[in-house]
Amino acid sequence: MNLRIASISFLILLLLSSSFLPAARGINETSTRTPISHVIFVMMENHSFDNFFGTYPGTANGTNNLALQVPVNLLNLQNAPALTQVPFGNYSTDNPNEGYSTYHRDWDNGAMDGFAKYSGTQSMTYFTSSQIPIEWDWAEEYSIGDMYFSGALTDTNPNRLMSLAGTSPVNSDTGPPPYLPLNQSIMYQLSTSGIRWGYYINDPSADQYPLNYFTGINQYSQNIQSWSSFFSSLQNGTLPSVSWVMPVGGDAGPVSQHPSENVTEGELWLANVVNSVMQSPYWNSSAIFITYDEGGGYYDQVPPLVVDGTQLGFRVPFIAISPYAKENYVSSTVLNHGSILSFIEYNWGLPALNGFAASSNIPLDVFNFNQSYSDGSLTRSPVVVPSNASFPLPLQIPLSSLPYDRSGSSSILLSSAGTGSLSFTASSTIQSSTSLQITSSNSSTSNNNSSASSLTLVGISAVIAIVALIFSAVLVLRIRRR
Repeated sequence: MNLRIASISFLILLLLSSSFLPAARGINETSTRTPISHVIFVMMENHSFDNFFGTYPGTANGTNNLALQVPVNLLNLQNAPALTQVPFGNYSTDNPNEGYSTYHRDWDNGAMDGFAKYSGTQSMTYFTSSQIPIEWDWAEEYSIGDMYFSGALTDTNPNRLMSLAGTSPVNSDTGPPPYLPLNQSIMYQLSTSGIRWGYYINDPSADQYPLNYFTGINQYSQNIQSWSSFFSSLQNGTLPSVSWVMPVGGDAGPVSQHPSENVTEGELWLANVVNSVMQSPYWNSSAIFITYDEGGGYYDQVPPLVVDGTQLGFRVPFIAISPYAKENYVSSTVLNHGSILSFIEYNWGLPALNGFAASSNIPLDVFNFNQSYSDGSLTRSPVVVPSNASFPLPLQIPLSSLPYDRSGSSSILLSSAGTGSLSFTASSTIQSSTSLQITSSNSSTSNNNSSASSLTLVGISAVIAIVALIFSAVLVLRIRRR
């Protein structure tokens, strides 16, 4: 009987100690700063912004009858270099020359005049709505960014790693090795914070690129799943909070749009992903971010900037699709692959993964969280674009009836956005189409306080656990002496 009492007492003390432990660092994945509780991220391959949206929103005859918002592109470029439109009926070009050295020569310290010489004449081309009508339709119906840069001025591998860790152990398409420690990744940060995630590729048993760069990734094998698992999760209620749906890795077919693949074929794969989310129960809580890993050697006019000491790569397309995404909106917020990291961290109240993520603007101005449409709603029903779509589509809401401007920018970092409460309040989050209303303390201070509180709680729980062990040992000894 006394032994039973000792055991029960020991268990009670252990339970008390565990109650002081921060549950997954105090994070509740259902509490977010925005109404978005599901982020789906898709990264296609190797196209610059001017290569895909260089003449958007011009129709086949060059007109813009709907008065759609025009981004910074070839239509407003003075003294444009000699560029060639990909002919109607053609859906690919030869692959431009790629690589760290080639891209730096293309860039020419910001002169942007080396593409034809170093990446080749095929780099001086651009696609139109005749090849990629669906992506142009999304730009019309939702939001795009015309100042989104790849994470580094180099090719694919480093940029995909930058999107997952805000850093890369390689500066070109080499390796692994070297490797990245898993605890430097967003996947590790999400896991240790109790936030569910999934990385979806064609066939995880074939290969798991680029996750093979992370040491210890095998411990997350249950998170690395197939495309079919992603589509199933949309219907069976198991979609994680953060999903990467990738057209590369897992022995994927030619759906990434990498030159010289058929860009329309890749667009149809992408449309299937987007439409499946739109037609699922998760639409009203989702944001789909679509971008490209790097420019692929194709010409772009805007010199990339430097963020946290890292020379960014060329501009790439960026599309935000969500019931909260603004219609026909062009964001000129300076963004990069670290901005997806910062959005995830901002939304779920996580500290910045590193300096690169901390220095990357959060893509918030693309969303409308507080200005109701004429029907009183903050959200819009999905615009499911069919596979045979043409450009443009009829607008969902007349442009004159939109409650916000159709262009803007913001400069919101994790340090300036604050941490505050994770209970979303629409009226207090977005002040206007271009700025965030800051009502909470500086995030660096709050994060430090949070870390200190976590350490304090860990210390308390450890002390209680030690006391429990001592208490149990003493009782057992007393029992044995009897």
